Amino acid sequence: MFKSKYIFETKKTRTIRYIKNASFILFFSFVCYSISTLLFLLVSKNENTLTQEVFYKRPPDLIVVFTGHKGRIPYAVSLAKKYKQNSLFISGVHSKNTVDTLIAPMNLDGKINPDLLHIDYLARNTVENVLSTLQFLRKKPGLETILIVSHDYHIMRIKHIMDKLRTHDDRYRFYFAGVKTQYKSMRSVKILYKEVFKYIRTYLFLLLWDSDMTSY
Repeated sequence: MFKSKYIFETKKTRTIRYIKNASFILFFSFVCYSISTLLFLLVSKNENTLTQEVFYKRPPDLIVVFTGHKGRIPYAVSLAKKYKQNSLFISGVHSKNTVDTLIAPMNLDGKINPDLLHIDYLARNTVENVLSTLQFLRKKPGLETILIVSHDYHIMRIKHIMDKLRTHDDRYRFYFAGVKTQYKSMRSVKILYKEVFKYIRTYLFLLLWDSDMTSY
């Protein structure tokens, strides 16, 4: 930080000092913000590695997809084929879509039973995705290992929300698989930077969350 060099400081030098201090704070904040984006990608990488290790020889009990950006449902379907898992739960689907319209563009080769693909139309954001998922799981006894699919930048926020909203009775083991984003365009970088802001906003929002609201 820049401090006054003179006992009696002129208005001009004071203004210049304020500008320098403000510029330094903004630059430092931007650097810290940028570093935090790398943490989001590191968390996703570690979660993907853990998922591959855990499900190396056995499939998850259920694959859950949090919709939002393109590529998540096809990626979840590819994992379902890989793990020979028929049960999928897709949260946050647009009201105009059905099971048929979602799976029609994909070549399933009969490897996934459409009757075991469940859709949630109500969730409009990640918090509601988590709530809908927990509600679905509580109605399906016997499910323990759950694989949640989203984009890489989204995993850290999902983990935090899930840890906050699950109850002591929710003894599920959640694992995560993130669609890898190519950060070669400004649009992808903007999405990543925006995700940090969303995480901070969600963190503050959940500080006020009443835990009884999850037990419905």
